[in-house]
Amino acid sequence: MAALRVSRRSFEKAYRGRAKTLLKLARNLPERPSPADVHELRVTARRIQVMRRLLPKEIRTSQESRRFGLALKSMLRATSQLRDFDTLLDTLEAHRSGLPSEILVSLENQRSDVAARAKAATDLIAEAPAPDLDSPQIRGKKASRRLRKLIRKQGRMAEELLPTVLGNESKVTDLHSLRKDVKKLRYLLELAGKSPPELSVMARWQESLGAVHDLDVAASYLGSQGDLATEMTVRELMRTRHARYLKFVNECMTDSMGTLAGSRILAGGPVLLPS
Repeated sequence: MAALRVSRRSFEKAYRGRAKTLLKLARNLPERPSPADVHELRVTARRIQVMRRLLPKEIRTSQESRRFGLALKSMLRATSQLRDFDTLLDTLEAHRSGLPSEILVSLENQRSDVAARAKAATDLIAEAPAPDLDSPQIRGKKASRRLRKLIRKQGRMAEELLPTVLGNESKVTDLHSLRKDVKKLRYLLELAGKSPPELSVMARWQESLGAVHDLDVAASYLGSQGDLATEMTVRELMRTRHARYLKFVNECMTDSMGTLAGSRILAGGPVLLPS
């Protein structure tokens, strides 16, 4: 853990670059944004959120910074449902032939309604953009200490969930929580001056957990429709979901016995796997 460092110059460059990208995306977002537009906007915003946690308190608590933080949260909250519709439609598209046509049509219509509201919230970013950094206030040593502290905290949260989800694939809520913890941990590790080996591990875990989550959402949605015509599709989704879950478990076993076995990233020790 002691080897993790934040380079002030690299941090400032990345922060300004992402802030510029976010502002451009917000200003140019069309009334009916594509799934790719929404995904890029949200990923950029999430990464900036993580970077803001490393800023000195005097910068984080300034009026300008608080306005931006509130605009960021409002945009992410407003686009969350839009992103859910996008992943749901993408997952169900592969099963279009086995679904009643009105289901996908209804989802498309609902997405259009949500997109209009999300666009209004995104305009807040253009009105309250990220404030520029005051370079003299950025201290590499303090930022590095804060980074290590946040990584340990986020790592402990992930570690506490691992034994539960690896021992029971029906823990949908816990799997979803682990996915969010792993994503935050990945974004924190990206800020280290030299990419630690755990970064690639977290990226793989995030991808696998994301695939499981998307299938959970699709199966839950179809199940809520109470339509006999969707039962076969739900079974297909759950078979795919089981295979994805096993893939994640195998990745955890391999990564934990290898890269993460001696790591201090997760709670200062190795990942604890169920026997």
